Amino acid sequence: MTYLFDFDGTLADTDHIMDHIVFDTLRDSGIEIDSIAATVESLNTTGRVIIEPRALVPGEFAHMIDNEKYSADFWKNYDNHYLESVENLYDGIREVLAELKSRGYMLAALSNRKEKYVIGIINTAFGEGYFSAIRGRTDDKPKKPDPHGLNLILDELGVAPENAYMVGDITNDYRVAVNAGVNHVIADWGYGSLKRFKKLGATVFAEKPIDLLEVFK
Repeated sequence: MTYLFDFDGTLADTDHIMDHIVFDTLRDSGIEIDSIAATVESLNTTGRVIIEPRALVPGEFAHMIDNEKYSADFWKNYDNHYLESVENLYDGIREVLAELKSRGYMLAALSNRKEKYVIGIINTAFGEGYFSAIRGRTDDKPKKPDPHGLNLILDELGVAPENAYMVGDITNDYRVAVNAGVNHVIADWGYGSLKRFKKLGATVFAEKPIDLLEVFK
């Protein structure tokens, strides 16, 4: 059996890292927002605007920035902060992965984060080679819920869909599992909505990471 994991909201709690990146980028643009907490409040109350290439800005400030400068600063700050994700793995994740590997199973990661970042984070957190395959978003490949990346992993590892599980916390993770014909487990400790998952037809849930060992027994 092979177990594929999403990263953000499944292996690690990373929301606050993005908040810090946005805070730093706003200040680089001369916007004197008071704190990271104020940044979060602005994102929640005025909306999240995405400028190219995928830089996040609170809606109330979107008209005040130079898009090109903001985007460049955003990715500069992203480079400065993204490895902080390693410090925010969910409780029990290391133990679960170690146990699955001790049983002889393969681990893989499939994220919509840029591939170079997810590879760097996972290899830093767990060591190079701990995961048998790592895939993220690239400019020339569609992201989840398109099954392309998941199918590439299955082909690379020589695994049939029925012998794989996709573990994730948002609807794209469930949908990519369905689209690729693999089994699913919803990480209920993450960022998704239990009610929404049930409405979509999801049937397998884990309340906390350690519960995965019961699901996979």
